Amino acid sequence: MGSLIGLQLVATGAALCIGVSYYVSQRSAKPPGPRGWPIIGNLFGVPTEFEWLHWATYKGIYGAVSYTTVFGKEIVILNTLEACNDMLDKRSSIYSGRPTMPFAGEIVGWDQQLLLVTYGKHFRTMRKLAHHHLGTKAAAAAYHEVQENEVKYLISRLHGDSEGLVKNLRITIGAILLRMSHGYTTCIDGNDPIVNLVEIASQDFYQATKPGAWFVDIIPWLKHVPNWVPGAGFKKIGAKYRKVNVDQTDIPYNFVLKELSNNTALPSFTSNALRSGELTAEEKYALKYIAAALYGGGLDTMTGATTVFFLAMVLFPDVQRKAQEELDRVIGTSRLPTMRDQEHLPYIAAIRKEVYRWRTTVPGGVPHAATEDDLYNGFFIRKGTIIINNLWAIAHDPDHYDDPMAFKPERFLGDAPELDPGTFTFGFGRRRCPGIEVAESTVFIIIASCLSVFRFGNWKDEFGNEVPPLDEFVSGAVCHPKPFKCTIEPRSADALHLLQTLQSELPERSPSQL
Repeated sequence: MGSLIGLQLVATGAALCIGVSYYVSQRSAKPPGPRGWPIIGNLFGVPTEFEWLHWATYKGIYGAVSYTTVFGKEIVILNTLEACNDMLDKRSSIYSGRPTMPFAGEIVGWDQQLLLVTYGKHFRTMRKLAHHHLGTKAAAAAYHEVQENEVKYLISRLHGDSEGLVKNLRITIGAILLRMSHGYTTCIDGNDPIVNLVEIASQDFYQATKPGAWFVDIIPWLKHVPNWVPGAGFKKIGAKYRKVNVDQTDIPYNFVLKELSNNTALPSFTSNALRSGELTAEEKYALKYIAAALYGGGLDTMTGATTVFFLAMVLFPDVQRKAQEELDRVIGTSRLPTMRDQEHLPYIAAIRKEVYRWRTTVPGGVPHAATEDDLYNGFFIRKGTIIINNLWAIAHDPDHYDDPMAFKPERFLGDAPELDPGTFTFGFGRRRCPGIEVAESTVFIIIASCLSVFRFGNWKDEFGNEVPPLDEFVSGAVCHPKPFKCTIEPRSADALHLLQTLQSELPERSPSQL
């Protein structure tokens, strides 16, 4: 009997050992990836620019899901739509975090802004406010007239300033977003104090989040060192960035409070939310940050997308011609398009989709982070792992797009349209952009209105020779073409008459309201 019990104990112990061994092996099974060095990991294998192109090469080497480390930070790269949907959408309760960035987050304060805030109550309150007051088609439709009117100013400026294309796009998009978010009417001369503030905050953000730029992101306890300690200069820079970040959030919000107290507030996301009922202190705190995100987050991305559109029209004149034929057929030549025309202009809608896909607006995606341990397809994903969703790789995946490097709006038309890029270019799961309706309608009205009156062509040098723009882009979180010149001219006598009538009817803009 004793020997039998002994055998049972041995067998039980062996089974436990096998179980523990299997559990440990499962937890230690990482996705495939390059071998790194001790301590620094794969530091020298991480690109400093055009990182989405580098990560895309991992798909052919390691598969849809790959892995690397840098100074102990674990990074998982997702290079297919299926992997992104599986992890970031279907398992959004686990993968809705953001990477911890001590400099940009705690020091500069972006950990309170929608883009970098950790998943929690503050985040959920912001999302709830955004959805209720701007996230539906009906809510966004209330601002269609604002979008149409601001685009008239854009057309008027481009008629006399074709070389100021990007500047004028930023003025217009900033004006639309600030009017929608805070009921604020910007200066028309491009020197508005709030628009300038947002521009500075945007540049500060890119500097603050640049990989490897701040040693405190690698050794977080450095944030506690006194300002006078040698090497703590980053704290002075952080304080400067933080002031701009606070100002871009508080100044427009305080403007709305002042306008409400004077009974002069225009309808806007912020004023509508404040008028809708008693908000808690927590909701008011969230409101000013989500309002800042609506214009701050949209300005650069929509400017990038519309600049890509202009570049594409110059590079692909046949696409421009087909779009204008559709506009003439549906609208005629005596008026500008409106939002009501959108459903009747499928080719224009296809151009907008192809702009987002061809030169993906946020090519590297916005990184997520795992908020708890997880097993995915046998791979162990540790809590805190950074998840890169490579949107460029998805947008140029031949499994979804025929001839993916070509600019072909027709791919979204007909009986078998290809994958709508709107399903992934605005993000995944609980981190999906809350301003999709605003972004798509703004880009549409700019595309349709500019095509209705202008012809875009190659720049001509002093000898009259055509100089085609280069299809080149700058590296950064948002896709922007390198500066290029093009001609922007009225495309017909009717278009010129429409432009002249428009310019004579546009009301004068007042100076800054601040």
